Amino acid sequence: MKLHKLLIFLLTFLWITCETNPLHPDKNGELIGNQSPETFIFLFPAPDTSAGDSSNYTGLATTVSKQILHWWGDDKDGQVVGYYYQWDYQDKPIWTTSEYDTFFVPIRTDYDEFTFRVWAVDNDSLADPTPAVQTFPVFNSKPEIEFKVSTNPPAPALTPNVIASTFPTRTFFWDVTDPDGLETVTKIYYALDDTNSWVEQPGDSRSITLTGIEPGEHRFFLKAEDIAGAQSNIISYPDPDDDEVPNTWLVKEPKGDVLLVNDYALDQNTHTVQTIYEDLLKNIVGEDGYSVWEIGTTSNPEINPQNSLPYATADIKANLFYFKKVIWFSYFGRSNIAEAGLSLTQYMAAGGQVFISNANEILPDTLWTFTDIDSVYKLNPSGRLLAGLKVLASFTNTAEDSLRDLELAKLVAIRVSALIPGPNSEVVYRMESDSTASVPVPYQGSPPVGLRYTVGQGKSIYFSLPFHDLYGKENLESVLRYILEEEFSL
Repeated sequence: MKLHKLLIFLLTFLWITCETNPLHPDKNGELIGNQSPETFIFLFPAPDTSAGDSSNYTGLATTVSKQILHWWGDDKDGQVVGYYYQWDYQDKPIWTTSEYDTFFVPIRTDYDEFTFRVWAVDNDSLADPTPAVQTFPVFNSKPEIEFKVSTNPPAPALTPNVIASTFPTRTFFWDVTDPDGLETVTKIYYALDDTNSWVEQPGDSRSITLTGIEPGEHRFFLKAEDIAGAQSNIISYPDPDDDEVPNTWLVKEPKGDVLLVNDYALDQNTHTVQTIYEDLLKNIVGEDGYSVWEIGTTSNPEINPQNSLPYATADIKANLFYFKKVIWFSYFGRSNIAEAGLSLTQYMAAGGQVFISNANEILPDTLWTFTDIDSVYKLNPSGRLLAGLKVLASFTNTAEDSLRDLELAKLVAIRVSALIPGPNSEVVYRMESDSTASVPVPYQGSPPVGLRYTVGQGKSIYFSLPFHDLYGKENLESVLRYILEEEFSL
């Protein structure tokens, strides 16, 4: 009985206090209509670190122009189906069904404030009459710029007072950052030598290739600018305050039609081998008929690293294209031929002529496209080829080829390669047969060591022995003259 009385009391209380109770003295007896949704912005308020005394500040911290905002809506009697949002710099609200987005507010001064509003809309198309609102104090941040890592050659350790030499083409690469977002970086400026004369580039550019640079010493300057006109620090190459890069950049004028490439880093302290080639070229084309390109190495042991192979393929190609004919020699250590392979092929396709003497333990790559090699093997597994060993020419398959036979004048103390020609290459040099050799040989038969290959209007002769050591018959000059003037006739 007591339980029934308690239930009756509770039901009566709920009936009297219910908002829709038509008998309640404070109600007019009408039902409440559709209620609008509520809208909220998800934020983490933080002290404003730009304020003089931030301990008493509870608003939003000053922030950057990139804003990642989240919002949501709540509808008591329905469902939220979307939102309208609008920044104070926008003409009209934008519809979205998303509950977050990334914005870049268009700050044009060092400091500005931007207000964001968002309205939830329910399934009856009723919008929140009181949108969620938040104002963001924004300080503009300057962009930062730096040269892309490893794109400029380094100086030897603790020795920045060296010269980095190039021909009149040089490519520079850089990276840009900006806390306000990369979209706010609108301009890149560079200058060559004169910082009173800047050249503008698009804000998203990340490299520039300079061509036709006048011979002599130069310095390249670079800076970035954002949408508000704030500029980054100025960087330069060379940088006299940076001991990790060369202090001097020297542009050399290309001389003559022949380029001699010294890709033998161990020779670049004494220039012993380079001198042999230069003496030959002086007699063949004259002192002004050729130029020299020394390619150093950043590998251990580090030799002439400030003149290591350019990072940009465009620079490698340009160095080759200044000339009609190229002599490229490498011996011991690791050559740069593979890294320059594409440029060599493109140079040949355009009519360039290339003679390569590449004698080192790293096997030639059968995928190279500036020559045609089916397969390779070690010619001398023991690492020895004795003086007196002959190398037989077959350029024309006539008796005249004997004039171009070569002979080792000194011991070759490195493993070199025998070359099995591909279907489109021709053998122009092979070792004398093991059955007729006057000195002991480490091979059988008469292995090929020199191949001739044509690409477009260009031609290559790839030789896997150290050409400079084959002076036993004292005919290096006549052989090189034949290659440059007959094989590479234009």
